[in-house]
Amino acid sequence: MDGRATVSIAIPVYNGEDYVAEALDSVQQQTRTPDEVLVFDNCSTDRTWEIASTRVGEENVRRSQTNLGAVANFNRAVEEASGEYFAWLGADDRLAPGFVERTLETLRAHPGAPACLSAIQFIDPEGTRLGVQRDAELSSTDARTRLRSFLNRRRWTEVYCLYRRDVLLNSPMFQPEFGADVLLTWWFLLRGPLVVLDEPLVEYRTYPVKSADATAESLNPTVKRRRWLMTTLWRSLWRDAGAPAVEPQVRRAARSELVRCLVHRYWIKHIAWDFYLVGGDLVRRRRRGART
Repeated sequence: MDGRATVSIAIPVYNGEDYVAEALDSVQQQTRTPDEVLVFDNCSTDRTWEIASTRVGEENVRRSQTNLGAVANFNRAVEEASGEYFAWLGADDRLAPGFVERTLETLRAHPGAPACLSAIQFIDPEGTRLGVQRDAELSSTDARTRLRSFLNRRRWTEVYCLYRRDVLLNSPMFQPEFGADVLLTWWFLLRGPLVVLDEPLVEYRTYPVKSADATAESLNPTVKRRRWLMTTLWRSLWRDAGAPAVEPQVRRAARSELVRCLVHRYWIKHIAWDFYLVGGDLVRRRRRGART
């Protein structure tokens, strides 16, 4: 134990039988054992509950009777945890053995920081290591530096860090819209820097692109499907930059960077992704219509 500090690790999951055992094994192999490990099973129809219960005990697997969607499932994980410090772990991701020890030590040494973020090691579905994403600029006290760095990236994974749970509870947490994880990190960065480690302590599994319907449904299965997801995300970032609690100079910097990022190569790809998903869905619908 580290004084009175307690750490909760929560794994929100839906039909995660392929990888949830790896995720839980990585938590149990930590050099600093977390004080609480919880699995939030979102009404899975596979062997997720059985696998998780075997590793952490039935009492630590919170099983939903209906599919709440990822947004509600991630939020209830924070609300039902009890630790002073908190981290989400994707059911198909893994933690390096030093994640809890290093992030907790660093965050406690920086009492003003809301969260500690490590570098991210990307892996493919088979677990082969790909590239590493490092986020040093997100620790900058200059708002423009950290916001530009955050916007101009190929993939957002920053939500997987160690938080002060009380700060997280006082944030918007996950909102029922596309890019909820991106918007949460954006919310924090608009208000100040994170503390960042250069070590890759999270292994994040990457996949081929999902369809627009599958992506929207994973967030909230009860809402009407939406199109132009990345375009909508950009508009949400613009909206949140204008919140009353955001300092005027930060608001100006954020919106300036949002305009600038539209000509960045990754945002060109992000918007092209919208066209790809929407166009693909339209083609499939026409083919189905032609067969009927």
